[in-house]
Amino acid sequence: MDLVLATNFDDQLPAEARDLPVKTYFGGFPYSLTGAGRPPHILPAITPERFREHLERIHESGRVFYATVNSTDLGLKEYQEGFRARFLQEVGRLLELGTDGFVVALPLLVEIIHREYPDVPISVSTFSRLRTVAQGEYFLRMGARTLVLEEANRDLRLIRGLVRAGAEVEILVNQTCIHDCPYRAHHLNTSSLVSQDGTPGIPFEVPILECGLQMLKDPTLLVSSIWVRPEDLSLYEAAGVHRFKVSGRNRSTPWLLRSARAYSQRRYDGNLLDILSYVQVKGPLQALGSLSPTALSDPEIASVRDAFERMQHVSIDNSAFPPDFLRRVLATDCAHLSCKECGYCGSVAQKVVRIDGRPLSEYRPPAPSLQAESLLRHLRPEASAAAVPPTVS
Repeated sequence: MDLVLATNFDDQLPAEARDLPVKTYFGGFPYSLTGAGRPPHILPAITPERFREHLERIHESGRVFYATVNSTDLGLKEYQEGFRARFLQEVGRLLELGTDGFVVALPLLVEIIHREYPDVPISVSTFSRLRTVAQGEYFLRMGARTLVLEEANRDLRLIRGLVRAGAEVEILVNQTCIHDCPYRAHHLNTSSLVSQDGTPGIPFEVPILECGLQMLKDPTLLVSSIWVRPEDLSLYEAAGVHRFKVSGRNRSTPWLLRSARAYSQRRYDGNLLDILSYVQVKGPLQALGSLSPTALSDPEIASVRDAFERMQHVSIDNSAFPPDFLRRVLATDCAHLSCKECGYCGSVAQKVVRIDGRPLSEYRPPAPSLQAESLLRHLRPEASAAAVPPTVS
């Protein structure tokens, strides 16, 4: 097993993870020329000096570091004169600071990096949204080495096909993105654009609010989401996968260590949400905090705010899952079957999910008609943050 672990640039992380099978760390600056997969307001603000020092600690622990260059949208910068030169300058600077490899989503950026630095390893980000073997083969021919799966991480036929094609497959294990999320593309583009140099800031990401509202309406989505339990890694290893990615660049060191340790031990006794991203609550609460006082006094919006407050106290009893949970899910044709028609994840949710200590059967969703669009109209003008200058150079 090789764990690929997010870093928050706290030197205690590589120091305390020495006993874990962490082989690779990943992360990056909040802002860059191309953007890099996470909104800046949730990431630590680091200087180039801090970046270099942290990578030195990672290297001292015998591990390597991959920089995230995984934007899905360049804001048409790629058509500007001198873009390639500016991008290569940024890549060169990251290498000078100690970067060992890159996590990339766009084929154009894969090609540019590989042509200039053919020996530098490239992982294809989950942001590329790989769904077929043919897509994976395109990236391999461009020079990528590793293909990282998130949304398709429960498709064993795809995983086996990518392995046969010669890819090193990596599985992201601890994200709570909802199954076949309709907001995913918007979310990836939002994160990509807002993390580019000179871009005006935003107080929150609308797709996270939309996703959170779906969770409020139907908390069984917590069980049908795309995470993988530590107990089920062997199913992937049997398919030829040995790299498992633990995300959480905005998390504390104790949280990252707990999650990495759970997956390295292939077991977690307790609330599964202790080691999963569970982004569907913190982001929406931040969004609600950006609303005008008049909006917050609206009974419907107040009801939603109270519901999100309660959702901070959700637990998923990892010990209560059926032993064959993932095997049963993997055997289901989820792409061509309605969740209502199947009902398996919903039945498991009734056994494992508690909200404020109460069974899911007692939960009543608030304001089912409320949508993110109606909340956006109530944003305070001062809620958006100012752009932050470049930090890589």
